[in-house]
Amino acid sequence: MLERELIIGFFIVRRLIEMHKLSSQTRDLALTIFACPARGRIVNRMNACDIDDLYDLERETRMTKKPLYLSNQFIHSYISFIARDETGNFSDVLIVSDFDRKHCIWRIPVPEIRKLFLTAVRDYPHSLQYTFDADKGDYNITTNQNGTTHHSLGSTGSLSRARRPKMHS
Repeated sequence: MLERELIIGFFIVRRLIEMHKLSSQTRDLALTIFACPARGRIVNRMNACDIDDLYDLERETRMTKKPLYLSNQFIHSYISFIARDETGNFSDVLIVSDFDRKHCIWRIPVPEIRKLFLTAVRDYPHSLQYTFDADKGDYNITTNQNGTTHHSLGSTGSLSRARRPKMHS
């Protein structure tokens, strides 16, 4: 059920960005996520739950991605698991789209998802600036924000084997 709600939330964020109903500041928000490389095995529907066999969760790389990229990972997800920490709280989402499944799986800390959703909910752009791009033959649109502040809610560290949470699909 939570997975469904996350997909809907990310779809809404993506659509609002595409319609320029969120500011450029939200569109360009840097979200900290972690890439866990694929081990070179074929990833398919029958073995998708074998995360440890398919991806090296110990060798993750910290990266930043923008909301549109993460939205597409959720909307086009091939594998997704919700992870819980030792207290039973949701801590991370392990997700990968069909496009990335051969390369890595993404670990997205729940605080980063929360940061994006809270930023989007509080974002009411008050003006649009259109600049014609002759190469594209169309306009680039930049939105301004009306003083809404963005709060950094932090993220969690690496997902070591010792503290790896239980996975729920």
